[in-house]
Amino acid sequence: MLFGDAQAGAAAIPKEGGSGNYHSCRIPAILAIPGTSVVIAVVEGRPDHNEDKSGNFNLLMRRSTDSGLTWGVATTLAGAGLQSWTNPTLVHDRLTGRLTCFMLRRQLGELYNEDPDVYLATSDDNGATWTAPVARPDLDRVAGGNDFIGPGNGIQRADGTLVVPARGRLIIKEPGGDWAGHGLPVGLYVDEDGKQRSPYGEGTVAERSDGQLILNYRALDAEVKFSDAYPHTRRVAIGNPGDWQVFGTERWRAQIIDPGAHAAQISHSINGNPFLIHLNSASQQYGNRYQMKLRASADGGETWPDKYERWLSDDPLASEGNQVGNLREGGYSALTSTGSGSILALVEARRVQANNPTIADLNDWPCAVVLRRFVPGWVVRA
Repeated sequence: MLFGDAQAGAAAIPKEGGSGNYHSCRIPAILAIPGTSVVIAVVEGRPDHNEDKSGNFNLLMRRSTDSGLTWGVATTLAGAGLQSWTNPTLVHDRLTGRLTCFMLRRQLGELYNEDPDVYLATSDDNGATWTAPVARPDLDRVAGGNDFIGPGNGIQRADGTLVVPARGRLIIKEPGGDWAGHGLPVGLYVDEDGKQRSPYGEGTVAERSDGQLILNYRALDAEVKFSDAYPHTRRVAIGNPGDWQVFGTERWRAQIIDPGAHAAQISHSINGNPFLIHLNSASQQYGNRYQMKLRASADGGETWPDKYERWLSDDPLASEGNQVGNLREGGYSALTSTGSGSILALVEARRVQANNPTIADLNDWPCAVVLRRFVPGWVVRA
């Protein structure tokens, strides 16, 4: 357990000011810095509840200098003021050595869904120290409302360009330039008023071996909750800014089913061959985030064969179970590749408060974040 909930004993994370422990830790991001043994992990510390609207969240960080084998204590990366700091998204620039954490600052209470602001904090010493978060209103969404960044990871392309996924757009920094937003294609989602809307919520991005980007996004809440046409799978686009191949209703990526939650996706080399690695809850039941499956694709996400997939429950947590005090693994996740060839994952895990809980029960209970380490052969079997 890398970030504990309030009932995690010695693994619980104390709140600033000595007023007990964080109720929940959620929304993970993890990044192994290329060319080093440093790994950075960031989560939201939610002080009083696990709900999005409970407010006053801080971003908590832990740092490893031995590729994730051991970790320093949790520190606060962003926590100034009463607003919630959310959606950590990490990206590293190998050309300058700069590490950037994108984040949102939300309003309190029922206003949490209204016009959050995009902020950036940076580190030039591999995450040992950080600047204070700086507002970047030029990177906000054009329209109001919930503005997702990531969460999880951005990427650096082969040509040095940095790319961070965000709702309805990518945030891109070319070598020597500054960050700028680039819109994604609309037309796949028509709202209740008949207007075409950008259909991309929280998402991921990776670069394929052919040089194209693959975007992998969750559907919008309006689709998940209210649309009879929603097939409970991931929305995908492949290409580059201005030239996207968009998969419509018939090609949502039916092999990657989804309950309407965040997923993780990275590029990873296995025995010199390029793969995409994907982690999410493989359930079509709304709200069921507890069927986590790790998958691999050898053809840039065109297919996801059964022989390259494993349930995390094949190797359950030592504390996994349905009795009071157990953990139920599943929810938001993040992935990163280490220089040693292994894959690290952060995964949410709910603390069971009553025996044999329902999905609705689990979703309301305290949340911790656990660290998983995979050798590629666990999922890509010969």
